[in-house]
Amino acid sequence: MPQHVQGHQIENTENDKPTAVWLRPPEVGMRVDGVEINDGPLFKNMSYLASYLPQYTHRFETYPIKRAWAMIGSNSDPSMVYCFFGASYREDRLAWGYFSEPTSINLPLLMVTSSELNQAIKSKEASQVSDDEKLYEKVSLQRLLEKRYKTVLYNDVKNAYSNAVKQWGKPFNIVTLNGLGKDLGLHTIELIETGRIDFGYVGHKELNSLTPEQYSSMGVYQISELSNEIRGTKRLFCAKTELGKQVTESLNKALLDIKESQIANRELREINFVADGYPQMLKPIFNKRWEDAEDTFDIAD
Repeated sequence: MPQHVQGHQIENTENDKPTAVWLRPPEVGMRVDGVEINDGPLFKNMSYLASYLPQYTHRFETYPIKRAWAMIGSNSDPSMVYCFFGASYREDRLAWGYFSEPTSINLPLLMVTSSELNQAIKSKEASQVSDDEKLYEKVSLQRLLEKRYKTVLYNDVKNAYSNAVKQWGKPFNIVTLNGLGKDLGLHTIELIETGRIDFGYVGHKELNSLTPEQYSSMGVYQISELSNEIRGTKRLFCAKTELGKQVTESLNKALLDIKESQIANRELREINFVADGYPQMLKPIFNKRWEDAEDTFDIAD
């Protein structure tokens, strides 16, 4: 049976259309049958975008990050292309793939701290955000690293947080681990709870999955160096084949069509808000950032 998403249809039957396989690592809220993603907020995000690309058959699958990148790098089938959804733009990746334009915008990145570091921050390091945003307090990532507090980075995960940590951190306060095939935000929380690290980047979905006891025992802060700039996020990165080029170009055209439709643009905004796991308290600032972006789908990542 074909799927229907917001009035658009995705063909799931066998046919002669080329296939785009959307890849994601395991994460909170994802429902999976084998490797096939079949439900969850991010599935709805991907399938909504895919519904604007009826010229392709679409599959949605989950693998550990390292495996997903390897699949893209070795993709040679002219009738099927592997694409990672949620990739950050990096010039070195252009040698082996194609990026779409961003499909969403960011909210301030958050870090979770141990109880001990939370107490130290409360007394010395934190600065309140503006009253109208009513978000979390801001803390300098650079200062925490200079004070020798430890954080974690994961192999094959390169984003704004990892770039900042590498800029200011030293080998003694960066724990580097493999992705381990599970949700990295939850693993970061486990590392904090066991005392292996003092703080780490954690997404909103993972924060919302914490029990009240877990949440109250740790600190949650904005990263001051990464909070103010509005960035485009969640690009589709496809293997460097002719089909990969076609799929990313098709998605770029679809994003322009969505942006020109008030209804579709609002639908995508709402789907993204849920897919990123943001709490309702952040809805006003998300909507404002979406509207304030010079071009919702053309922001440097």
